[in-house]
Amino acid sequence: MRFWFFVLALSVGVAAAQQNPTQPTPKPQTQASLCLLLYEAGRPEAALPACERAVRDAPSAENLYLLARVQSDLNRFTAAIENLRRSITLNSSYIQSYVALAQVYVRQYLLAENREASKGLLDQALSILREAERVNPKYAPIYATRGTVLAYQNKLEQAVESINRSLALKDEPVVRALLADIYIRQGKWDEALKNYDEAVKAAPKNPSLRIKYGSLLLLRGNVDLAIEHLDQAVILSPGNAEAWLRRGDAYYEKKDWQQAGVSYQQTVALSPVRYPDAYVGLGQVLIELKDYQKARFNFTKAVALEQNNPVYRYWLCRANELLGDKAGAKEQCEQALKLRPDFKEAQDVLNRLK
Repeated sequence: MRFWFFVLALSVGVAAAQQNPTQPTPKPQTQASLCLLLYEAGRPEAALPACERAVRDAPSAENLYLLARVQSDLNRFTAAIENLRRSITLNSSYIQSYVALAQVYVRQYLLAENREASKGLLDQALSILREAERVNPKYAPIYATRGTVLAYQNKLEQAVESINRSLALKDEPVVRALLADIYIRQGKWDEALKNYDEAVKAAPKNPSLRIKYGSLLLLRGNVDLAIEHLDQAVILSPGNAEAWLRRGDAYYEKKDWQQAGVSYQQTVALSPVRYPDAYVGLGQVLIELKDYQKARFNFTKAVALEQNNPVYRYWLCRANELLGDKAGAKEQCEQALKLRPDFKEAQDVLNRLK
């Protein structure tokens, strides 16, 4: 299989806990409405001035909550925490602020340079969620967020229990996808597939769910169904580079070199540096088409983006070998073996070059 690993996205649970059903309904003030509009459009930097003005005009729990959400997205954690605590002080029943505060701690943990040293942030998140549960035990996002935290603590059974409690209160597709991700970590593939299938059926126009489900199907060898969902993902979100990348992986598995190549080219056009795998995929397609020069060009780009990746080094080695550049092949395969001493394929090339 061409792709190297399937990344679980547990953070979807953090995002899921505060989707549209739980967005604040700010008082009818121009700045608050503008803040919310820009934030929901995915423009937190543009939203920030309007949010700040809304709080100056009316420092309500709702406006402070929304300002803190924007600040958190911009990684201004200290300010976000302060404003969420102010929101709770103003209105101790405003449950969204408790959950958002827990999510800020989780986000801090995820972005910490040393996660091991930052585990206390997860404990703080759980503490806030216990407070939230006392305020409103029937608010589903409490348990979705708690499940996310427990999953990061590797308490997977407890995480599943918490997420199921959330789903019992409100069946949200993105929360169901979070449950599927945890089942993947437990090796429960059938349960994961079932939950992703249900999530996609409930939210058929959500491209992120299609990408994740398609990737899982591909990992499990169901190439045709994976392509069906990944085709739909790029239709729903043609500017989503990851959707094109996973589509390329699926068509590569199907040995449809034309569609695979188109998908990888679209990936790098949309996001030239974020997905070095796309250059590798494109290079592999070009090897299949016997265009070794262009293949080497793309493998070189991948190596430039991620120099310590032994797989990328190996494929550059292979392109050099196919072009008759023995010195270049030897150099790259030796580098691959330094990075991964048990890399059999790289050793095989070096044996051939002796």
